[in-house]
Amino acid sequence: MFLGINGDSMARSLDVGHVSETLPDLNTFLADPRLRPTGLVGGSSLVVVGVLLQISPWNSFWSSVVAGVLVFVGVPLFCVGLAAPEPEKPDGLFTLGIELTPDQRRAVATGSLLVLVSPITVATLGPLFDFATGVWLTAALLALTGSVLILTGFLAWTSRRLGESTPSR
Repeated sequence: MFLGINGDSMARSLDVGHVSETLPDLNTFLADPRLRPTGLVGGSSLVVVGVLLQISPWNSFWSSVVAGVLVFVGVPLFCVGLAAPEPEKPDGLFTLGIELTPDQRRAVATGSLLVLVSPITVATLGPLFDFATGVWLTAALLALTGSVLILTGFLAWTSRRLGESTPSR
């Protein structure tokens, strides 16, 4: 026992099989209705704070960086919240009528992750490669692919909804 850490618990935390069994399933996580209020309120709040920080009179380089980070975290969080299942209460504040399939939710979550990784790519690889054009192109490709996946999830839901409704004549 060293600093209150048991050797057996450390060995279990390094066992790949045990750790993979204790990780939550992505489908279970994305199917949690509590994700909708967290994503919608948290994502929109981050975007609003980022925008306000960018248009503030004390705008500087670092305020622009922080504003960009807030927006690049807020938009994917908002998208994942929008893709989350409807809450149990049908008359709740976050009932929007958007019900994506698990595959569509997974596409939105993957796209959101790619959009989130895009500025991280520039921040980590940029200084290593002197902000070469390839770093910017890689980040742009990640953001573009992520945006396409997000839109694909929501467009697939929209087309399914349109296909379910019968046209009235």
